Amino acid sequence: MVDVQNSTEWRRDAGELRRRAARDGYLFFGGLLPPQAILTVRRAILAVCAGHGFLAPGSDPEEAIAAPGVRCREGDPEYMAVYDEIQRLEAFHALAHAPALLEVLERLFGEEVLVHPRNIARVMFPQNNRFATPAHQDFVHIQGCEETYTAWIPLGDCPRELGGLEVLPGSHRFGVRPTHAAEGAGGLGVETDSLGLAWAGSDFRCGDVLLFQSLCIHRGTHNLTPDRLRLSVDYRYQAASQPVVPGSLLPHYNRLSWDEIYAGWKSGTYQYYWKRLPLRIVEWTRAYHAAAGR
Repeated sequence: MVDVQNSTEWRRDAGELRRRAARDGYLFFGGLLPPQAILTVRRAILAVCAGHGFLAPGSDPEEAIAAPGVRCREGDPEYMAVYDEIQRLEAFHALAHAPALLEVLERLFGEEVLVHPRNIARVMFPQNNRFATPAHQDFVHIQGCEETYTAWIPLGDCPRELGGLEVLPGSHRFGVRPTHAAEGAGGLGVETDSLGLAWAGSDFRCGDVLLFQSLCIHRGTHNLTPDRLRLSVDYRYQAASQPVVPGSLLPHYNRLSWDEIYAGWKSGTYQYYWKRLPLRIVEWTRAYHAAAGR
């Protein structure tokens, strides 16, 4: 594995950002976001986890120490009860609109940015590695526009042993890859050995952002710590003029309505903001999932 290439010094250079994105399929920015904004979201999510027994009794919630014997994953009833509460957190959704991140994306796209409201949080338990996110491409799930970018943001420092994210530089140039059923988030994987590419990752710090294009193959790595939760978020972005599917405008998992999510929010700034844009809506297809038997 190699280290991700840092593009922080070129974040104000639109031409260089586009060249790097076209070459590698990703952009990494060290310390792009203020740590306090990220830690606010982290604390809010950990408070929800503590309220549902995910954290070790008597431990400092900020240490994110998993309760002994508790190993939940997405889809489990216990996990989804926590996830519904996370989806209601105003700070979680507001972080997707961080000014420093949107400035980079506006330069990359050269126009107004559509922030997908379908925001995703991950709470990854230690020693639960069968369900680490498999190597995959986001496009088969997102669709709409290939030039949609995901921002993966760790909520706190994320050394490799905690289980961060790796990208396969240059893999976006191979187009949409055949899918197969897989364990872990998303349920679909792709074969990567035949591409002859090397994985890239990092010991991530609080404030780092890893952006990758929807065809760039990426994967979650194993949380090898004995007892720590790994928290991260996925936010997605595209040029506002490009096509988008209806599902990208719905809450993740669509278990709650937007009105239920917004209940109790202090501000209306990030509520239904996409409705003010003249979006080009296109259909989503199950073809990729059906091919994998999903």
